[in-house]
Amino acid sequence: MTVVLSVINGFETQLRNRFLAANAHILAFNFPGGLDKPEIWAEKIQRDFGVNLTGISRFIHYETMARKNSMLHSTLIRGIEPRQRQLVQDLRPLVHPITALDELQTEMEVQPGSNPARSRPDKPSPIILGRGLMSVLDAKPGDIIQLVAPDADRIGEMQSFRIAGVYDSGLKHYDNKLGIVSLATAQAFFGMGQRVTGLEIGLKRPDRSTEIAAAMSEKYTIQIKEWQSFNRSLFEAMQIERAVIAALVFLVSGVASFNILTTLFISVTQKQRSISILKALGATNREILTLFLIQGAWVGIIGTAVGSALAFGISKLLEKFQFIDLPDLYFFATLPIDYNWRTYAWVGSGALIVSVIAGIYPAWLASRVPPTFGIKGLTEGPATSV
Repeated sequence: MTVVLSVINGFETQLRNRFLAANAHILAFNFPGGLDKPEIWAEKIQRDFGVNLTGISRFIHYETMARKNSMLHSTLIRGIEPRQRQLVQDLRPLVHPITALDELQTEMEVQPGSNPARSRPDKPSPIILGRGLMSVLDAKPGDIIQLVAPDADRIGEMQSFRIAGVYDSGLKHYDNKLGIVSLATAQAFFGMGQRVTGLEIGLKRPDRSTEIAAAMSEKYTIQIKEWQSFNRSLFEAMQIERAVIAALVFLVSGVASFNILTTLFISVTQKQRSISILKALGATNREILTLFLIQGAWVGIIGTAVGSALAFGISKLLEKFQFIDLPDLYFFATLPIDYNWRTYAWVGSGALIVSVIAGIYPAWLASRVPPTFGIKGLTEGPATSV
């Protein structure tokens, strides 16, 4: 049970961390029309909710096609302000090399409001591609790719971009599709002028995103979405799976409790004569009951200690040697493990309780053994042997 729950907790923890790293805590947007005056909305949000925020950054979100040689693949282009985006969320752990973000920021500062690619046609704009997308396009950092203009007036037109870095969030549905460019380049390429898709908002406490997003939705007319809702069904499914698996494994441990019950029954049967002698010497029913309850508890204590040690060892082996490779259906290549002391404490406590409960009935039977049983056995023993 400890290993299973550790794996499930590991899945949830890793997914939560990766979603938080790949998504802003709250998005305020107007899709597909965009926000005409994003700075006004940013001021309103900062004024009303600034005490809860770490930063606000403009972004553009648009789908198009990327091409390299004869390979064509759908791509989600995200235009960002790298420096401002750092206040919302740190992208540096997900981008390699991190200097790629500096290139995007430099492009923002060259000619704000213009198309950097058109002003420097001999030097393609930098783009950061997801690791999976680079693999599909058979590309590497430094290569040139083309993006297809989605505007109907420019259908068939392509613009060249230089791959400046790799985006690796560990979430395949992002890494297989995402391309990141500077906000200025995205505005010019998609013909948005000074409009943006929306605002990315960072929170000091991401766990309050649902509460704050609800308050924003009541106050503003634009669309508000918090990071949990991006994959709500996934997290809800994981909660249900955790409860079902925990119940199934607990039933298995309940079956295992019969081993304790059987062991104590055998112990009581084998020691009936000793019990009766103890009673003849003055031991009370309560003392006999307590004695066998302690025996059952010690079985639980030793079993829990050994089981927890084995669980920790198995978890370490699964984490280090990665025996199990997960299919593409999941977000991870191998099993994630979460060493949460609460899991060990709850499972260990449950095992102790089961052990004590399993020992109650045999202990009660032991306390009911009459004192005359042992005396009778002693008097009849020699006669039988003769």
